Amino acid sequence: MSHNTETYTQFFELLQVAIGTRERLSTTLSPDEWEQLYVIAKEQTLTGIAFAALERLPQEQLPPPRRIRQWAVKADRIREKNKTASVMTAKVSDFFKQNGFHCLILKGQGNLYFYSPYLQELRSPGDIDVWAWPSGNNPVRTVIEFCQTRKKGAYIYYHNLDFPILKDIPVEVHYRPTWLYNPWHNKHLQAWFNKYKTSRDFIEYDGYAIPSARFNTIFQLLHLYKHIFEEGIGLRQLLDYYMVLKEAPLSYPTHERIPFGLNKFAAAVMYVLREVFNAEDRLMLCPPDEKRGRQLLEEIMQSGNFGQFDKRYNWKEASNGSLKYRGMKYAVTRLRHNIRFLLTYPSEVIFEPLFRIYNKLWIWLRLWRFE
Repeated sequence: MSHNTETYTQFFELLQVAIGTRERLSTTLSPDEWEQLYVIAKEQTLTGIAFAALERLPQEQLPPPRRIRQWAVKADRIREKNKTASVMTAKVSDFFKQNGFHCLILKGQGNLYFYSPYLQELRSPGDIDVWAWPSGNNPVRTVIEFCQTRKKGAYIYYHNLDFPILKDIPVEVHYRPTWLYNPWHNKHLQAWFNKYKTSRDFIEYDGYAIPSARFNTIFQLLHLYKHIFEEGIGLRQLLDYYMVLKEAPLSYPTHERIPFGLNKFAAAVMYVLREVFNAEDRLMLCPPDEKRGRQLLEEIMQSGNFGQFDKRYNWKEASNGSLKYRGMKYAVTRLRHNIRFLLTYPSEVIFEPLFRIYNKLWIWLRLWRFE
């Protein structure tokens, strides 16, 4: 279903009501308009969060009773999934700690800490991302070899590996929280991560540890940045970041807030946070950039959560087929996707193909044995 600008504006208002930055919608919606908002909520994996708005709206602005009942059923399912995901996250964390690793939960259930108690249970859960490291040397090799001895067939990436130890929830084990294609920026980024590991600036929450809001101010901005060069990002990730900024101490200098060449992207994100969530000026890391922000917001709304609804690129088809052509198809699709950002974020677009070659060699030659 295609949506127009007015429909998106209505959806943004609905989210603002849900998170408390607006009291009511600017207009009363028709049943058809409510159906469109419900579809967008599903595309952006915000069905539960959007449902929270229905309990805040005045009676005359509510959707038809039938839609409310169906929405409530979806919200209840999300609550149950959240309970299960939180229990499993704590178990995964305990597993690594019992085996001698330090570990933090990145994003996902860890972000619940930054939400209000009511919205916590309505955030749609996803994968479990664990950042694990040993006390000694060779952290990358140690984590990979530990996981390989306990679960065969897990595919290794530059920053993490799949670790399918749970039946219904994917688990990814990180030895690097993320990375950048630009080698100079990435070198400084990995040094920053290594320094943070020794800081003990962690938060204990719900049976597991998570990074501080200050760390997440940079890390989750990086996470958003990386995903625009992959399948895409959704509003759920932007809402997570908005919640982090509400908690983060924003009094430290601007150059510390936006390192690693992220200034232009940060300005685009600030525009999106202001337009979508009605974010206050005190949460702005930098002045919003309307031009780049509009481009980013259009990308988010067209692609849906992680690009699942992007009609321009068939990511699923690019990942199918024989092993011989799968990588080539995906690389061509990725290049078509990223070329649109060449003028906006040239550094990452230029280095992405080169990094892809390096990453293949790093995996094939098992270069992680030396890290």
